[in-house]
Amino acid sequence: MLKLSNINRRWVGLALALWLIVLVAIIFIPLSRGTTAAAYPNSLEKALQLSEPAKSDAVMGELVNPARIYGEEYAGYTMLCPNEPAEMIDAKLDAFGLDASELDLGGESGYMVLLPARQSGDVMLDPVNLNAVNICTVPQTESFRIDAAIPFFVEDGTWTMGIAS
Repeated sequence: MLKLSNINRRWVGLALALWLIVLVAIIFIPLSRGTTAAAYPNSLEKALQLSEPAKSDAVMGELVNPARIYGEEYAGYTMLCPNEPAEMIDAKLDAFGLDASELDLGGESGYMVLLPARQSGDVMLDPVNLNAVNICTVPQTESFRIDAAIPFFVEDGTWTMGIAS
C-alpha cells in the first residue's frame, strides 16, 4: 500500500470525490432532460423532397409512414386525385364534407385527405404537386390507418407511389 502524507491523502480523496460527481452527472443529467416534441412536416411532398432515394438496383421501393409526417392526431388517410372517375371524386367530397370549389383538381395537384382521430376534428387536405410526388398512380377506393405505410420509388426524378418494376 502507498504511504501518503496527510496532504497527499486529501488530494487523492478530492480527486476521487470529483471523479464520482462527474460519473453521477454523466449518468443522471441526460435522464433528467425533457424530450422535445416531434416536429411533423405536415407535408408529404416536403418530407419526400427531404429524403434521399436508395441508390441500389435491389431496392424496389421505400416505405413512408404518414403518422411520422402528419402526427397521431389523424386516424387515417386516403388520396383524392384528378384522374379518378367523377363519381368517385363526388363520393369522396360528400363523405368527407369537402367543397369542390376549394380544390384544384385540374391535373397538377392531388390531395392527401387526412381523417381526424376525434369526431370533432376537421378533415385536413395536404395538396401534393403531382410533378414532384405522384400519389395518383392508382385510384384509392378506401381509407387506410394513419400508420399504414405507403410505398414510393423514384422514376425520372419524381417520387411515385407504388413499387418499381
